[in-house]
Amino acid sequence: MRLWRTYGFSLLLLLAISLGLALGQLAPRVAQTIRPLGDLFLNLIFTLIVPLTFFTISSSIASSASAQRIGRISRRMMIGFLITSIIAASLSLAFLLVWHPAQGIDAAALLLGKGKAALPSAPALLPQLVAMVSVSDFSELLSRKSMLPLLLFSLAVGLCARSMRSQAEPLIRFLQSGAAVFLRLLDYVMYLAPLGLFAWFAATVMDTGSQLAGIYFRSFVGYYAFSALYFVAGFSAYVYLSGGLRSVRLFWSQMLEPSLTALGTCSSMATMPVNLEACTRMGIAAEVRDVVIPVGAVLHKDGSVIGGVLKILFAMSLFQQSLSPGRCAMIILVAILVGVVMGAIPSGGMMGELLILSVFGFPPETLPLLAIISILIDPMATLLNAVGDNVVALWVMQATASDRESDRESDRESDTVRTSETTSTSQHE
Repeated sequence: MRLWRTYGFSLLLLLAISLGLALGQLAPRVAQTIRPLGDLFLNLIFTLIVPLTFFTISSSIASSASAQRIGRISRRMMIGFLITSIIAASLSLAFLLVWHPAQGIDAAALLLGKGKAALPSAPALLPQLVAMVSVSDFSELLSRKSMLPLLLFSLAVGLCARSMRSQAEPLIRFLQSGAAVFLRLLDYVMYLAPLGLFAWFAATVMDTGSQLAGIYFRSFVGYYAFSALYFVAGFSAYVYLSGGLRSVRLFWSQMLEPSLTALGTCSSMATMPVNLEACTRMGIAAEVRDVVIPVGAVLHKDGSVIGGVLKILFAMSLFQQSLSPGRCAMIILVAILVGVVMGAIPSGGMMGELLILSVFGFPPETLPLLAIISILIDPMATLLNAVGDNVVALWVMQATASDRESDRESDRESDTVRTSETTSTSQHE
């Protein structure tokens, strides 16, 4: 009974996904018929993302008692994001240099004869940065396509409310109540997860068919092989370094549901609510999880970073470009930019691929070739992107544990000083 209470829902999701895969293969017409059920589940999840993000981030910051503590959490979060991205890019580069994802491909055979259809020009950096962090109207914040501006707005509201503490008390209570309400609503929506993922996987199998052939097969195998190793060994190593073997067992005991959701939806945003619940079960403080998980869903994308390395090496092999230490460093930097920054804007994948073309001078006809890679690696990339946020949240929680103890010690010392002063004053009187 205890095993069922702990893993029952996750096992139910696993069964639903397995049945969906079988249905998509055996009865594609039925899979097409039930597709709207999968769309309904995803629509409900996506509907919750904007209010859930706003209320959880702004209320967490507004109700925090220590600006210094929020700063420490944010700094450690960004350090964790950057370190894991650099490691992912460096290790995948070393692996794929040995694997040679596009070995033996003739660029002329692929590009000639395909016409010269007009393709989007390479993005200018400054306009893209402005579009990444801002929107032209408040109504545009109310969309999951503007997650980074929404995150910045939520952070600003939380900081302003906390700075006005007494005057903003009604707003702080409203934000806290909104966070509680939308988390409860999320619990209700998740009851539909087995049916929704069953229908979604059935339709996905019907759509994709057999795409693992020709020039992409080697790239696909190389990406999935390295990503699976990074997912198991890399994440385990990160968690072990942050909290030892006990933290590793705790982490993997809660990762089945987020992993299945990431694979089923191919969306870090859709997995974010499930990650929040997993972090709660791991005992991660609300002030940590309510900041790290939503921000990570936008900015922390190890799977996309690895995909960026694969795309660059694929194109370089395609055109037989040589590698040097300087170009290897550039590959790592551009892959991190593609995965971490370009993922924060609408059509970010396309913008990332255009950035690759611009930086490395590949012809525009390369764009559709890289876009196919994005489609093939999407499930595994989302798995790494989404589950990796829990890794960083756990690390930040462990890293700030000593800070919490120091804060409590400082509070006790302050209380002792105030008590001594009160006693002295009473005796003097």
